[in-house]
Amino acid sequence: MLVELNRLDFKQWIFKRGMEFGTHEKWWQDTGSRITKHEGLDFRCYEDKSGNWVNLVEKTIVPVMYDGMIVKIFADFLGYSVLVEHDLQDKGKKLCSIYAHTLPVATLKTGRRVRVGEPIANLYSTGKKSPPTHLHLSVIWALGTNIADLDWKSMHNKKHVTFCNPLDFLCY
Repeated sequence: MLVELNRLDFKQWIFKRGMEFGTHEKWWQDTGSRITKHEGLDFRCYEDKSGNWVNLVEKTIVPVMYDGMIVKIFADFLGYSVLVEHDLQDKGKKLCSIYAHTLPVATLKTGRRVRVGEPIANLYSTGKKSPPTHLHLSVIWALGTNIADLDWKSMHNKKHVTFCNPLDFLCY
């Protein structure tokens, strides 16, 4: 959906070491590691149909991956994160997706229903080189917690939040 909305001349995503789910490596620096395992997937670069590597840019449109409701919009260290509770449940757990390092569209408010593929944000750039403009996508199952109370710090401390590999939920 991101490819279609932005009319990218797209062949495939390029994921450098450290962009993947569950890694401790940083991809935006030559050395160093993350404090916690990477809880999502970072979309930064793709290969176009001519074989060139192309970076995503500020204002790239970010669509929502499933129908749901905007539960929270909160600041992160590169812009804003949008937390969406989806209409999918499993044994009492609720599926949520988090789109980080964005600038939400002006009409986006908590409590608003969104439909699969609907634009919810644009990529945000601080103008700094490190880390460069990218979309961080996380997917969680939440059980027995008020989703609106979650933020990046509390998600790591909640016993009832399970981070999942976003690739298991994407259709491409």
